[in-house]
Amino acid sequence: MTSPKLIDWPYVIGLLLLPAVLVAVLLLAGKLQRIGRYAPAYFSPEYQDRYDTPGAVLTDLEEALHDGDRQLMNGLLATRKGSRPLDARPQVGFVLMAGTQGDYLEYLFLDRQNYSRVMQYVREADGRYIAAEADFYFYMDSGRWLDVAGPLAASWWILVLLFTGGVYLYRRLAVARLAMWGGRG
Repeated sequence: MTSPKLIDWPYVIGLLLLPAVLVAVLLLAGKLQRIGRYAPAYFSPEYQDRYDTPGAVLTDLEEALHDGDRQLMNGLLATRKGSRPLDARPQVGFVLMAGTQGDYLEYLFLDRQNYSRVMQYVREADGRYIAAEADFYFYMDSGRWLDVAGPLAASWWILVLLFTGGVYLYRRLAVARLAMWGGRG
């Protein structure tokens, strides 16, 4: 008589590897988004001279936020798709450099009317500085995905291990119960 299989190890290992596979797919998608993301017209010598420092980007960024100037924001982002529609926020002003996130510099703007914060990101790309929207590409490129993926993966692994331990314990007790009662009900 063979003992029953208590744990299906290939299934458990597959569940444990699932977050790593998902992260690999998301990282690949982030890298693929880089292809064709930026519009070459925004990297001309004129734009490279205009936005040769983060401060130049911040000055125009503040103006774009003040006036809701989508065309100026498109030049700051330098992407093919452009920016989302902007509402004019005349009370927005630059406050401070908040830190760095990967290759990105974080700048805090404050709307003095309702005291809402506006975080803006700036990085160097292809000979000039650009502003960056907090989109999927930004999260993958800057490394901010780790802030979400790390805790989610750890939670997933804990749940899988707890569930596997529970199944193992249940099946082990079932085998012991069968052995104790000799298969009688």
